[in-house]
Amino acid sequence: MRAAGIGLAPFHCRHHVEHRQRHGSYWRPSFKASELRPYITAATAYVGLRATNDKFIAAAIADMGRTLADAGPVEIATRLKGMSATKRARIGLARLRVEGVPPQRIVSIVLAVSALIKADATAPRAKEFRTVQICKAVHRLASGTHRVWVVEDHQGRKRRTEMHAFPKSTGRVLREMGRMLEGPCEWVIEKHVVGVLAHRCPQEFASRSIRTRYLVGVKQCVHIDGSGRSL
Repeated sequence: MRAAGIGLAPFHCRHHVEHRQRHGSYWRPSFKASELRPYITAATAYVGLRATNDKFIAAAIADMGRTLADAGPVEIATRLKGMSATKRARIGLARLRVEGVPPQRIVSIVLAVSALIKADATAPRAKEFRTVQICKAVHRLASGTHRVWVVEDHQGRKRRTEMHAFPKSTGRVLREMGRMLEGPCEWVIEKHVVGVLAHRCPQEFASRSIRTRYLVGVKQCVHIDGSGRSL
């Protein structure tokens, strides 16, 4: 870090500082696709059932659509060097739009990541970790630039050439893009994370007698009977 001209970290070594840049935590690695998959399945079904009836989910989907529409033009991954983190984050959102990723899918992934963090006892509770993990999970849907050319030589033989370029998944751009994805979903996260967990494992959820929700900044205990209904 001294050679890079960014000084020394007060408490952590270079390895852990770089780990935090990539994953949002000094020690916890990013979630694997296999860890996220059951939560994404549950969140997708949960959001699909409530996309038209729940005002928070409907508003989040509409806001996410506007965020993608306002992201601006797409730039290929090999031309991102030298751009600011904010501009690179917007290009990442624009790439999602061009690839046709529906806003409802993104809202479902944001909810899934938030639910997994709440269910995983080893996951950091810092907001930075959630922001980075949301960005990483969504960015996998349309990450990088892919080109294929078929070139014919002087003897008429055809040769296939491919280019696969991926932007660096580290640093401020993860935080910027994560905040852009997280912003429209704040109320959905606040209101529906517990519902996603109940939708994923209804029997396990119903076996626990007390659930804790955070509503408008106030910690409120909600008692739930065996059928999953609030008392």
